[in-house]
Amino acid sequence: MQKGGKLPLNILLLDTATNIEIVALRYNGVVSDKTIQTHHSHSVTLFDTIDSACKELSTTIHSIQCIGVGIGPGSFTGIRIAVTTARMLAQILQIPLVGIPTQLLFASAIVHSNAHCIVAFDAKKGRVFAARYHITNNSIPQEIVPPGDYTVEQLFNVQNNYEIIAVGDGSIKYQEQMKQLYNTIQFIPDFIPQADRMIHLVESLYAQNPSNYADYRKVLPYYSRKSDAEIMKELREKED
Repeated sequence: MQKGGKLPLNILLLDTATNIEIVALRYNGVVSDKTIQTHHSHSVTLFDTIDSACKELSTTIHSIQCIGVGIGPGSFTGIRIAVTTARMLAQILQIPLVGIPTQLLFASAIVHSNAHCIVAFDAKKGRVFAARYHITNNSIPQEIVPPGDYTVEQLFNVQNNYEIIAVGDGSIKYQEQMKQLYNTIQFIPDFIPQADRMIHLVESLYAQNPSNYADYRKVLPYYSRKSDAEIMKELREKED
C-alpha cells in the first residue's frame, strides 16, 4: 500500500516472447502470478490465463488501470500474441499501455545488490536475443548492452569486474562458451521471473512519465531481426 493509504495501480502484465508465459495481475495491492513455462502456443492459453488471474482475485479485466507488455525481442509469433492482446485490451479499456523489452522484464526480477546480468534467449543459428544490464536492489536495471540479436561474444565486449548472472534458455545453451569468455558468471537454470518485481517495474516506468503511455498505438513489437519469410522474399525479389 502506498503512502496515505492509497492503493497502487491495478496492473496487468503480459509477455509471450519466450516459452515462459508471463501473466500477472495486481488488484488492490494483491498479486496473482500465473507465470509458467509452457510448450503450448500462447494463443491457446493466454486469454484463459488472464481470466484465471482475474477470478483468483475476484475481479474482472474492467478493474485494470494499466497494462504492461513485453515487446521482445524473442519469438516472432510469441511477441505478436502478447502485444496484440495488450493493445486490444488497452484500446477497449482506454487505459495506459507500457511496452517494455522482454529482457528488461526478466532482469528486473533478478535480486542482487550489485551485479551485471545477461538475459539471453536462443535465437538459433548460433545467436541469442539478449541484453545486458547492471542490476542493484530496488532500482530499474541500467542498460549496458541494449536488447537485440547478438552472437555470444558481443555480450562480453564490455569490460568490468562485476559478477555476471545469466538467465534464459540462450544462456544455458551457450553456457560453456560464456564461461570461456568470463569466469565469474553464475547461471540460473529454469529461471521464472517473479511477478511482483516485474509489476513494480511497470509501475515505476509509468510513474516517470504517464503521458508517454497514453496511446496504445505507440507500443510495437521489437523483433530485432527479419523473419525467415522476409529474408526469402527479399532474395526472390533480388533474383527477379
